[in-house]
Order: sequence, then structure tokens, then C-alpha cells
Amino acid sequence: MNIEVLHVGPLGTNCYVVWDDNNTCAVVDCGGQAEKVAEFIEEKHLTPTHMLLTHGHGDHIGGVEGFLKLYPQVKVAMAPEDLEMISDRQKSMAEPCGCEQSVFTPDILVKEGDVIKVGDMDFHVLKTPGHTEGGVTYIKGNMMFTGDTLFQGSMGRTDLYGGSEEKMMASLRRLGQIEGYYVVLPGHGMASNLEDERRANPFIRQALK
Repeated sequence: MNIEVLHVGPLGTNCYVVWDDNNTCAVVDCGGQAEKVAEFIEEKHLTPTHMLLTHGHGDHIGGVEGFLKLYPQVKVAMAPEDLEMISDRQKSMAEPCGCEQSVFTPDILVKEGDVIKVGDMDFHVLKTPGHTEGGVTYIKGNMMFTGDTLFQGSMGRTDLYGGSEEKMMASLRRLGQIEGYYVVLPGHGMASNLEDERRANPFIRQALK
């Protein structure tokens, strides 16, 4: 598996392009600047088939509409709990953060335990609400795309629309209890790994108590 992170939109959201050996690719969280993401895809001669969204905030979905205009064949996956954010600039935080607002209809409404197949790659869906009601984590091999649930040394905010500190703690506990070595690929900031987060992240430590 190959992976590239692109920083997009006014908040520098981490947008991940993940592709297999046949150059079939998925994009995780196109939060803006669809042309920038497309430019990378074209440079690498990739074929995008899926857009995987970790949640419905504008800085994570802002580039979806523009991306679909360039690649209308792409299937968009998102949790149904965050659908209302697509059409509401306040609930999606697009208005407050100055993000693009995308209007689109997801093709796949993900639920716990789903596996999204992208070429030779399998992305497993874990429901991880707390930052928003529809927050999900996608796990591919030993990599987890945590959106705004788990950051390096921190966690996502719970004081925005759809947020819940109780659900966030439950989600962090769930992630922290996964055994084995995993690379943590968050929606903002630097990558990490689950071992370091279990040891040093105060929020996961609190959740695991």
C-alpha cells in the first residue's frame, strides 16, 4: 500500500491518498482544494474509486463536490448520522471556519463492521463518535485513519454540534484497547502510533482507566 498526505483547506486538514499496486486509490477526507488533490492523482497516474469521510465537518468534506466534478465515478462513503451537516453550514462548521461547503449525496452510508473494498485494499469501519455523532475510523492493515477522534497527544473537540465527551471517551477507550502496532493517521497534525498514544496521550490514558 502507498500513501500520501496533502494539507488542504484553511485549517490544513490532512487529506490522505491511498493506493494499491494497480494504482487504484481512495481519498480520505478531501476537506478542500479538490484541484490540488486531483493534481497529485494525475501526477501518479492513479485511478480514484472511493472517497472515505471520517465525519461531516466542513474542513473534511469541503472539497468533495469539486472532486466529484472531476471524478464523477467516485463513490463517497460517510456515516448517516452526519448527513445533516452537508446542507447546514453552521452545523458543519463551514461558516465559522471559512471552509468550502460541498453539496453531494453519499453513495455508501457506513455502519459498524463494514468493509469498503478499494482495489486490493480493505478499509474496515469502526464507529467512533464523540467529535461528531457520525465520526468513524477507517482501518487498513496496520493503519488507522482517525479523523478528529484521536490526534498525536490529544483528541478532537467535543463542544461543537454533535459532540459528546462521554462518547469521545468511549471511542478513545475502544481505540486504545485494540491490540498490536498501528500507525495513527489523524485529521490534523502529525502521524503517531497507537503504542505511543496509549503511553503518553493523557486522554487515552484517562479513557482506559
